[in-house]
Formats: sequence, C-alpha cells, structure tokens
Amino acid sequence: MQQRAISIFVSFFVFVSYFWIAPSQIWAKDARTVVTVREAGRRLGQMRAAAGLSIEAAARAVGASRALLYRYEAGEIVKLATLERLARLYGTTATAILSAGPEYLTNGLQFFEQVERLEQEAEHITVVFGPIAYALTTDAYDQALFQALAGDDRPGDGRPGDGRPSDGRSGDGLSAGDLERLRRALRRRKAVLRTRRPSFVNIVPVAEIRRYLENGLGVRDGGTAAERAAARRAAVKEMDHLASLIAKPPMGVQIGLTARPLPTAGFQLLRIRTGELLVTSPFRLGEPLNLHYGVAMISGEDEALRLHETLAARLWSEALMGNRAIDEIQRLIRLSRG
Repeated sequence: MQQRAISIFVSFFVFVSYFWIAPSQIWAKDARTVVTVREAGRRLGQMRAAAGLSIEAAARAVGASRALLYRYEAGEIVKLATLERLARLYGTTATAILSAGPEYLTNGLQFFEQVERLEQEAEHITVVFGPIAYALTTDAYDQALFQALAGDDRPGDGRPGDGRPSDGRSGDGLSAGDLERLRRALRRRKAVLRTRRPSFVNIVPVAEIRRYLENGLGVRDGGTAAERAAARRAAVKEMDHLASLIAKPPMGVQIGLTARPLPTAGFQLLRIRTGELLVTSPFRLGEPLNLHYGVAMISGEDEALRLHETLAARLWSEALMGNRAIDEIQRLIRLSRG
C-alpha cells in the first residue's frame, strides 16, 4: 500500500513536471532525490536493451505503440500505467526508475556509454585508474584495444541481459555493431578533453604501469613470443606518452603516480552541474580487458562520495608528480626491458 502511494505521488510529480519544466531541468533541489525526465527515459532505453528486447517487442508486451515507447525513452513520460507496465516488463518498479539511488550496470558497453554521457556534463573529473586514464591514451592504444576486443569469436549462450554482446560472443570479443557503438562512445570521451576541457585529474597506480609494461595490451593465452614483444613495445611507447603528458600537460590536466595498491579496480569522481557522482566498475579498457563480467555502480550517495573523495585526496597528497613521476616511469620502462 505504501509502495503504491509512493508511486502515485511520483506519477503526479512526473505529470506536473513534464508540463511545467523543461526535460533538461531537475525535479528537485537535491539532484540525488529525483532524476530528470531525460534520465528516466534513458534508463528505460537501457533496461530494454539489457533485457534483449527491440522497441517493437517491448511495445507489444505492454500494449503500447512503438512511437509511444520512443517518446518515453526520449523523456516524454506522462502516464503512470504505461510506466508501471514497462517497469514490470524490465523487472523493476516505476519508483526505482524515477529515483536517483545508485545505478547498477552489468553490461560493460552500456556502462561506458553512460560514463561518456556523464563526462559530457562534467566540470571536474578525477580518475583513479591505470596504467593511464583512457581519455589520455593515444590513437595507437585505440588500435590495439579494438584489435583485442574484436579478436575473440568463441560462441556464448547469448542470454538477454547476461552482459554479453548481442551475437552471443564470449570473452572480450564484441560483435561489429557493438564494437562500433563502443568506438563512438570512446571517441566522444576523448573529445570532451579537447573541446570542453573540464578539470581532469588522473591518479595512476605504479603497479598498473608495471603490469602493463610486462604484458602489453590484449595478448591472449597462447600468443606468440613475437606478439608479446610487440605488445610490450607498444606499452613502452604509451608510457613514454604518459611521461610527456606529465612534463607538458594539456590545459586543465594533472597526473600523479601512487605507489599504494588500490583496494578496488579503481574509481572515478565526477562533478556535474546537478551534483557529484561516484563511479566504480570492474569493467576495464586496460589490461586485463573486461567488458562482460561484474557489476558497475554509479552513485550520488553522500557517504560513498565522502569516503572516496577522502581516499582520492590522500592518494593525491602522497603522489609522485612532475619530474619525480617521470623518473619513476622511466625506471619502470628500464626494468621492463631487463
């Protein structure tokens, strides 16, 4: 009964908000209480994709037209009954779609698309990840990355929502369509630094640099000695690039190295117009590559933000910067060459 009352209240709020404020505006002063109309529509589209449903199939399942579902996914959400039917179809509730609690993603491709959307709005980005934040990598890194992601075509079971590409591939292999979606999203992520120039901090764990120099990127078990040697040479060039960014950073970019091992796979903090967000994820565009397995989280909860901001500040205060960071990178490169 209480859940139904909450849903009715939220529905009334959606209806009033749709007619009285623009879709890009926030429904409440606290951006972490209720999401924007646009965000709710984006969630609907993401849930439909995760369920493995075409827009035609979803429309039939809830007794709506395809045109109406396009409108809902564009943020034109008005009727509670339709929203509730969609929520049941996707295994959630209307309240969950409209509330701004933590967002969990089990599909790596959808995760990176969502991060790209958030970075488009970000004023400040802190990335605690190595061997280098993706947005700072070279075109050669992209080439190696997509070669690795396209290289595994072993068949999987292809269950809807299992986090695997739509053609049923397993491992790191992606279908041609999924590869192109990822390529577009990553291209836009790099463009953010060039065009919008948000404040950008990358805290790089030294252990991640060491592992990258030892293994390169994307060489699979059974790879030849020549392939491994080529991957390691490419890693050296990428770390030389990182050193050059430290020596002469782009506008707004700061880079530091931390000797401390991270308790997680890394995290990201974003400050956007409507508040702050924490991003944690097992999905990686670095070695070891992973786009299919795990659960990522995007959260605006105060305690989670406070704890990770404190950790980032501590890592930054102890980080190697400038010439000390460059010297450490060069030392690691020499060690990797034996």
